[in-house]
Amino acid sequence: DPGITAERPLDAYVFEILAVSAPPASTQWDALRAMRNWGLRVNELERRVSSVEEILAYHAELESQRDELDYEIDGIVVKLDDLAARERMGATSHHPRWAYAHKFPPRKEETRILKIVPSVGRTGVVTPIAFMRPVEIGGVTVSRANLHNREEVARKDIREGDRVRIQRAGDVIPQVLERIDEPGRERAEPFVMPERCPSCDTPLIERGPYTVCPNVFGCLAQLAGRLWHFGSRQALDIEGLGGETSRALVQAGLVRSLPDLFELRPEQLLELEGFAQKSADKLVEAISAASQTELTRFIYGLGISEVGASVARTLASHFGSFEALREADTETLEAVEGIGPKMSEQILAFFREPRNGEQLDRLLSHVELEAPAVSTGARDGGEAPLEGLRFVFTGGLEGMSRSEAKERVESLGGRVISSVSKSTDYVVVGGDPGSKADRARDLGIEVLDEIAFLELLQAKKA
Repeated sequence: DPGITAERPLDAYVFEILAVSAPPASTQWDALRAMRNWGLRVNELERRVSSVEEILAYHAELESQRDELDYEIDGIVVKLDDLAARERMGATSHHPRWAYAHKFPPRKEETRILKIVPSVGRTGVVTPIAFMRPVEIGGVTVSRANLHNREEVARKDIREGDRVRIQRAGDVIPQVLERIDEPGRERAEPFVMPERCPSCDTPLIERGPYTVCPNVFGCLAQLAGRLWHFGSRQALDIEGLGGETSRALVQAGLVRSLPDLFELRPEQLLELEGFAQKSADKLVEAISAASQTELTRFIYGLGISEVGASVARTLASHFGSFEALREADTETLEAVEGIGPKMSEQILAFFREPRNGEQLDRLLSHVELEAPAVSTGARDGGEAPLEGLRFVFTGGLEGMSRSEAKERVESLGGRVISSVSKSTDYVVVGGDPGSKADRARDLGIEVLDEIAFLELLQAKKA
């Protein structure tokens, strides 16, 4: 509502000129001065320094002023002043090489744990959550914190009723640092994770330090998140099935397990807030259209632990059918390139859970799975033209997304890997490439720009 927004005294500082036809300055310091002259609000605490000692002194000075400022800060940012030198240094895919954050130590406070409650997440991991006496840290009231897993609770020996020291990690995430000893105070019994899921009463299993509910499709605490994942773009790509709609379907009891999704009727959706006849019809039509889908998308959509989009594609290509994947044993799975013991263990555990089997049978009665597409070369009876070749991408491409480029390589039999090694055949470089390009040149690996990459694909197809 722009009327409400207009009532709020929103304000901002400017720090960088992101794009300009003619640079107004050769240094960051002069650029800040130019922005001030243009009437933009620039922070008066900016300072130009020339040594590490001056940086540390500035950091200490701002930390001492922190509580007196009219806004929250969690540290300083140190930037190279020379703009031309910045260009030469470039950036990785995550951050510029010419700037870094120097954080302040997180603020700490003391409080008392009132209760520890196990909470079931989207992936089935049951996490102990500490509910605490509310305490303010850096302008934010904190009353709960994630204790991560049973081993972490045991290591810190955290119990209900304990006095603890907490902080906001990165000035954001509440974290219990340690228990404060209180001599003479009687403590509660050590916290123990439940044996059965607090949401669906399924016996819980241990997976490393984590406690997990294996009832993937029938556990309501997991269902909304899994429903959203199932309809996501890389899975069945069901338009209109976002996070909010997924939660509403579960909360209203319209979807009690994943197969229920395919049995929805438009008149049922009219009961939900935000749905009219047209939007209800569209969602049911989208679900119906998604009932015919690719094997890769279906495997990814199941949300099997450790199985992302790339692994789903590998499994679909290797096994060719869902039945073959479902019946695979440890030896068969680990024979697939890129599938190790940890991943095979997760896949087997998923398929061997009896409740998952029942839900999969129901789900398969609603969907028609298409066999994975084969490469042009394989379709013609010959070898895939990129068979055995490994590609690494770094930087942004202009003519296509990274996922589209990956699909082109894999459709011709090649593989896209994440890191550069001696076994890499090509490194494809886009805008603002990271250190992978430098490593490729050091190893003597052929580096292609986007045009050369497209020419290679065309030549191989020919």
